[in-house]
Amino acid sequence: MQKYLVGTEEFSFNEDPNGNLYPISLAFTLDDFEFYYEPVDKLGIPFKIYQSVGKQYNPTRVAAYALANYNNFVEHSCQRSRETFLKCANWFLGFDDARYEYHFDWEDLQAPWISCMAQGEAASVLVRAYRVTNDGAYLDHAEKSLSPFFLPVSEGGVQSQLGDGSFFLEEYPSNCSTHVLNGFLYAMIGLREFCDSCDSAKHNALFMQLIESLNNNIGNWCNGSWSLYEDPAVKGGVNFCTPSYHNLHISQLKWVYTRTETPELRRVISSWESGKNSLPVRMRAFWGKVLFRLSNRAQR
Repeated sequence: MQKYLVGTEEFSFNEDPNGNLYPISLAFTLDDFEFYYEPVDKLGIPFKIYQSVGKQYNPTRVAAYALANYNNFVEHSCQRSRETFLKCANWFLGFDDARYEYHFDWEDLQAPWISCMAQGEAASVLVRAYRVTNDGAYLDHAEKSLSPFFLPVSEGGVQSQLGDGSFFLEEYPSNCSTHVLNGFLYAMIGLREFCDSCDSAKHNALFMQLIESLNNNIGNWCNGSWSLYEDPAVKGGVNFCTPSYHNLHISQLKWVYTRTETPELRRVISSWESGKNSLPVRMRAFWGKVLFRLSNRAQR
């Protein structure tokens, strides 16, 4: 509730012309390590205890920990953060097929399943491990991590289509995927960062297709000057973002805008920023979230 009242700067945008930093700031997670990353295993890799399924490694949790430590290493020359980052990168490297599966059922997804968000964030981690070590094995594994982006959900990939036929990448790739925006944008970041390190016509072409999809359909995730977590036309309900996720969407779109300065994205960023800074809009989002949760209980 407090974040709705006063706002939040969580997931702010890292403006870095040199492209060294991961573009989404995760420093706040290290400041509250116990909440975001405990417990950890004997190698220091975080896992999570779910109420419904018990102990599980969540690839996006590992990736966030890696990227937060990478930024801390770059900004503060912290060697301990460098070591932690590489431990997490090696955890991803340990999956020979580079498919970072979730081994539990989640809503209508049945184990094992993969996520565009996990695959994309892993690529962001592995590309940076390549930069730090100059070991080509990391870059090769980053490319393999992105392979599901080229396959439809029906063939074990994460690619789907929006209502207009545009390509989309699914955070939760089920038969009735709801087009979760933040996972799609995390995936786009990983894809582009791989392209920056290894010029690939195939990957560049997909990235440009996804840019076009976003430009043509960003209105699907707009409700006034607030962002939506998923496409309401598919979900069947209006799932307002929390203030943290709303700020994440703004930061992710700012990153996209650095790659393609389209007027539509600039307009949406401006609108969402005005909503972020408006107490009445934040409270409207709060009550919208409450109403959504009353009929759509979250799995824990």
